[in-house]
Amino acid sequence: MRRTRLSLLMVLVAVPALAQTDGTYLLVSSNTVSPTTPTTTIEIWATWTDPRVEYIFGAGDFDLTAGGGVFSNPVNVLNGSGSTTGVIAGNVISGAVNAQLHIPPVGIIGSRDNPILLATYDWTTTDFTPRTVSLDTSNTTLFIVHTWDTSFPNANSFQLFPGSFTPGSGVINVIPAPAAWLVLALPLVAATRRRRS
Repeated sequence: MRRTRLSLLMVLVAVPALAQTDGTYLLVSSNTVSPTTPTTTIEIWATWTDPRVEYIFGAGDFDLTAGGGVFSNPVNVLNGSGSTTGVIAGNVISGAVNAQLHIPPVGIIGSRDNPILLATYDWTTTDFTPRTVSLDTSNTTLFIVHTWDTSFPNANSFQLFPGSFTPGSGVINVIPAPAAWLVLALPLVAATRRRRS
């Protein structure tokens, strides 16, 4: 019985953690968009699960798409070798790459932050029809994590896309000007007063 348990434990330890490590991008809008604040900053965060051992983010690429509006002012926060803010064409960002090195023997230590902020982009619209504008990174082709290992450079790198990756999604809330809401609400207020009379 003891030999069977030991064999089972050895098998469990030998199974790569990759199968249970899921990654995604978090897309966060800084504010509600309106005529007085027509621009919001979109933060792109990478996050992943650590079921058995600690991982750090290694590298990823994504296309970011918004349902309207235009992107501008790209900033790479995680800006290691090979990083790029991508190509902006209106409401689409193509080929954005963020990476960090983790090479402990030469003193390069990757950040353990999880989630970790990768980049920011501004998004602006001139259409203030009340709505939610969708954001997504469904065209991701790379999401790599490394086990946290201080004795060997980039030990146990795992590509989570596509098997253990979920595309990131988010929304931007757009509202009309307060005066426009007031104009829309006046007939409702008048009708309510008539009913009470």
